[in-house]
Amino acid sequence: MNLRALAKEYADGVLGIHAYRKARDELIESILTGNTKLTAHDFQPPVNVQLAEADPDITSIQTGPRKQPASRPGPSGTPDRIETREHTITVHRGLLIGFVVIIIFLVIVVALYPFLQLKKSAATDVSQNTTPTTSNALNAGEQLIKDFLNQNDWTDEHLQQFANTWKELSAMEKDTGLSSSAKTELANAIYMKLQEERLMLGIGDAKHSIEKQNLLVTFAHQVGIYDPRLMVQEAP
Repeated sequence: MNLRALAKEYADGVLGIHAYRKARDELIESILTGNTKLTAHDFQPPVNVQLAEADPDITSIQTGPRKQPASRPGPSGTPDRIETREHTITVHRGLLIGFVVIIIFLVIVVALYPFLQLKKSAATDVSQNTTPTTSNALNAGEQLIKDFLNQNDWTDEHLQQFANTWKELSAMEKDTGLSSSAKTELANAIYMKLQEERLMLGIGDAKHSIEKQNLLVTFAHQVGIYDPRLMVQEAP
């Protein structure tokens, strides 16, 4: 038994790795101790076999299991590849459709933008031109009453001045003033002045008190206030 024979048995699967190493070590030890003599072999090495450089121990070349050739990919017409190609085409088609829809939407927005801006500008101009006039018309009557109450001037001249100014207002301005809370405030103020004049009947000039009451009631009617509380009270 020589090293070549051991290597062949190992390569053929006759010897396992442990048995091969044990037999190889025993053979090498026998050669080193001189118990086994070496003989020269004159033969050509096999084709396509590379030997170790200047290494007499050919047992260092280990023969391992052969690699299986890599499997070649299947033909281009296999079901998996066809399915992948169809999926890719579907995705590209969906992206293209989405892109086209976005382009169409942008074109519509750009085309309509000038008209929307023109309409918005026209609406703003109309609002700016009409709102102040309408607001002033609706607030003139109410504002006149509030100014009169803030001044708290009940002289005959001031009452007449208020009545003249009220008369110059439009019907809408008068209606607005009388439909607000200012009407109730003015009616209550006139009633309080009447009460003061009624108290003067017994302690002062009754004639002057009755004349003042008549003036206050007439003033209320000129404004358009007809409150049952607002009436002239004669001396008892």
